[in-house]
Amino acid sequence: MPPEGVRRSSRIPKEIDILLVGSDTEGKVFSERTKTVLLSRHGAGIVSRYKLSAEQELILRRLDTNKEAEVRVVGQIGVESDVYTYGVAFMDSTHNFWGIQFPVPSEAERQTRVVVLECGGCLSRETVEQSDLESDVYLVNEGIVRYCKKCGSSTFWKRASEDVEEAPVAVEMVQSRSVGWVAEEEEAPAPVVVATPAEPEAPARRENRRKHVRTRVNFKACVRSFAHGDDVVSCEDVSRGGLCFKSRKPYVENFKIEIAAPYTPGAQNFFSPAEIVYVQELKGEKKFRCGVAYLKTALRR
Repeated sequence: MPPEGVRRSSRIPKEIDILLVGSDTEGKVFSERTKTVLLSRHGAGIVSRYKLSAEQELILRRLDTNKEAEVRVVGQIGVESDVYTYGVAFMDSTHNFWGIQFPVPSEAERQTRVVVLECGGCLSRETVEQSDLESDVYLVNEGIVRYCKKCGSSTFWKRASEDVEEAPVAVEMVQSRSVGWVAEEEEAPAPVVVATPAEPEAPARRENRRKHVRTRVNFKACVRSFAHGDDVVSCEDVSRGGLCFKSRKPYVENFKIEIAAPYTPGAQNFFSPAEIVYVQELKGEKKFRCGVAYLKTALRR
C-alpha cells in the first residue's frame, strides 16, 4: 500500500454535480442528484445518501454536460452522519470522461501500488497493480472486494501474509478483468505471467451482461418536438444509451426529439438530441410506451 509520504497525484479534488441512478442494498431503485468529491482517470469519489455494496453497477451522469457512464462501486471510503462516500470506477475507461489531463504517476508511485493479495475464501493469491481508487478503498477497509476466478464470485481480499511461502501467482494489471484502467499515455509494462498448474476454467464473469445497464426508475422527463411541443412524461427505465417513457402523445418510430431526463419544472434542464426507436401502444392505459436512443452527437463519451 502507498506510504503516507508518497504523493498520489492522480486524484484531483473537485465537486461536480451528478445524477446517480441505481439500487441500494435493499433493492430500492433510486435516482439521486449528488456530487463528486474527487476525480480520477479511473472514476471518482462520490457522496450518496444510499447504502451501496461493492461490485454493484450504477449509471452516473454529469449534470453540466449530460454525459453518462456506467460505473462499478469499488467500495466505501468514508461516512458522515447519513451520507456515504464511495469510490466508483468506470466500466469502460477508454475515453476521458472528465475532460481533464491527469498527471502521469511516477514509477515510484506505481511501484507502491503493486501488492500481493489473498482471497478470503479459497486463499489463492494474485499480484496486482491497484488503481488509486482501489488503494484508497483498501486503506480505509483494510481489504477490498474483488472477483476471484477460483471461487467464481466476488470475495474479500487482504494483503497476503509475508510469513507464508508464496505460491506462483499471475501479475494482473489494473482491473484487467473489465476494460483496463491503464491510460493510453501511460506506457505500462506487459503483464508477467508465471506458469501455474492447469485448472478448470472459471466461469466467465458478466459475459451475458447487457451492452448497457438498464435500471428501472420513476421520474419525469420532458420530450421536446415540433409536433408535440414540450411533453412531460414518466420514465420507466434508463441506460447509458437511452431510456423508455410513457406518454399520451402518439409518437412514431424514427421521430427526432430533444429530451431532458430527469426534468424539474422551473429549473435549468439540459436537453439532448435523441430519436424514438420503438413505439408500443398501451390500449388499456390509452398511452404509448416509447423507446429512446440518444443520437451520436449526444452519446456519452
